[in-house]
Amino acid sequence: MYWNKRIAILVSALVIAAVGSGILAFLRRPSLESLSGLSGPAEISVVATEGKSDWTDYATGSDTRLAILLTDNDSSWLGLTEGLKTIGVPFRITRDVETAVRHKVVMVYPAISGQLLDADSLGILEQHVEMGGTLIATQVLGGGLQGVFGFDQIEQSRSHSEIRFTGSDPTLSFIDQPEEQTVRIGNPEDETQRIGAQSFLGASTVLASYEDGSAALVTKTSDQGGHAYALGFDLGFFILKATNGRTGGASRNYGNAYEPSVDTWLRWIKSVYVQDEPHAITLHTVPEARDLAVVISFDVDYTHSMSNLEAYTDLLVEKGLLGTFFVQTKYFDDYNDKAFFNDRTLPILSRVAGSGMEIGSHTVAHPSAFSDIPLGDGEERFPDYQPRVLNRARVWSATILGELRVSKFLLEHFMETDVVSFRPGYLATPERLPEALEASGYKYASTTTSGHVLTHLPFRMNFSRGYADTTGIFQFPIAIEDEIPPHMNLRLDSAIELAEQLSDYGGSFVMLIHPNVTGEKLEFLNAIIPVLEPYSWFGTLQQYGDWWTMRDGVSVDTSSTEAGIVVTVNSETPIYGLRLDLDPAWRPQTPLPAGMTFSPGALYIGEAGTEVSVDFLISSEAP
Repeated sequence: MYWNKRIAILVSALVIAAVGSGILAFLRRPSLESLSGLSGPAEISVVATEGKSDWTDYATGSDTRLAILLTDNDSSWLGLTEGLKTIGVPFRITRDVETAVRHKVVMVYPAISGQLLDADSLGILEQHVEMGGTLIATQVLGGGLQGVFGFDQIEQSRSHSEIRFTGSDPTLSFIDQPEEQTVRIGNPEDETQRIGAQSFLGASTVLASYEDGSAALVTKTSDQGGHAYALGFDLGFFILKATNGRTGGASRNYGNAYEPSVDTWLRWIKSVYVQDEPHAITLHTVPEARDLAVVISFDVDYTHSMSNLEAYTDLLVEKGLLGTFFVQTKYFDDYNDKAFFNDRTLPILSRVAGSGMEIGSHTVAHPSAFSDIPLGDGEERFPDYQPRVLNRARVWSATILGELRVSKFLLEHFMETDVVSFRPGYLATPERLPEALEASGYKYASTTTSGHVLTHLPFRMNFSRGYADTTGIFQFPIAIEDEIPPHMNLRLDSAIELAEQLSDYGGSFVMLIHPNVTGEKLEFLNAIIPVLEPYSWFGTLQQYGDWWTMRDGVSVDTSSTEAGIVVTVNSETPIYGLRLDLDPAWRPQTPLPAGMTFSPGALYIGEAGTEVSVDFLISSEAP
């Protein structure tokens, strides 16, 4: 009896303790009263079923642009055009060879062959080089122009994954980093993840070789100084494959390291264009003529992160900087965490937004299976939208549109600001995410790392991450993230080195930080910000995206006059913070309008309307 009484007392005590702790937990649980009565969004998100891209949209422009002679409509020309827009090279697409050779620099894409070009067209291209013009071609498959490019024949294969630059041609002078000297076009460990390529046999001058030593990029100079360059793979297809995240593990690093396999090719084309077009003008890639674009962003997807937001906000405010906070609107408990988008945390978020920081969406449920959930019907609304993460591999009742629509609605309601930027949990990117973002009212995404897409420059996302059409959503790859060991404060030097490498060509330096802890991550920011400030532009993803959208709508053309040259800049929106790079020997003939400044080699448009015209005197000697 004695032991039975002791057991009964013990059990009763445990029950009371359990009940008591449950009551306390219930009493301490933050309420969701602020969300009570909310319903929305009211509008329906209609997702496009097909994209719209037409090469004829790029069929105009002056003869000083780079000409793309399109030999096959059914090709990945979209990758080439988007790449050239990103690197800032003005171009014009044409199907007419006579129109193309009015330009000094001509790129034939996707291929040269007797099936794609008739004998007269092939003869015109040959004459263009003989008369001193420049010809760049991908995939010279036939047509009898081997002698123009300086090789005997080609050998096709799918065995190549790397290209190594070895030549001393002036167009390669910018290549000085190991990651630029050897670039990836496929996965060395997986032969199924490689693209078709051609080797040039009997080449006279080789600028780059495949891993087996066969020629991948060759050149020949004509007696009149014309240049012909032949590249042994489909560059447009490769760019689309990379930026769509479909290279099948070709990258050497996932993140936190330099991976310029796309950028190096774009810089090379720019180098050829600037060298051989006397009136070449290109668009700089960073706002306000700085060398590096820096975006400090935070993924707020954990209960304890909320209490740390003020420390990060205070740091940015102290340094006079703005950041982007991607916030998960978690209003329920599930496998991942407790509900932390609630009455207690909303004032914290409001203070962050009130400090000028950007608030972006980081989904509702933060499922690791985000890439596998259905698209949805575009009518998902709070409070009916109630997804639940069941485990790391499963999520219940979630849709892509629900994650986009409901999180955006809640953030905009409480923060009283437009939410235009998005980042998914685990950087999961469903195939239909680009058009779903567009349908839900977003403009900008940061859903991948630079290592994964082989570029450190922004770019448009393609419809269904495909090869035929583009969307209006701009992607800003992540350069630095905080989860790969070691801790961020222990890899400060490598982060600074990466920033310096990117500053050589105006790359973007997007940082992803989870504010789940403060110590080493605040230490990292405190240390790196003053190092980057002297040569970097800092801003939110929205600010960077707005500027990049403006730049994307800018076109530059020139016309000759008796005294020099007229540069005309047209834009779809007012121009601001934009640098044009041009010949250092040029000088403005008249005083510049207000809002514009000039230094040798650069015209800076601080603020202007949608059209700018400047007369330049072309000096015979550079200063």
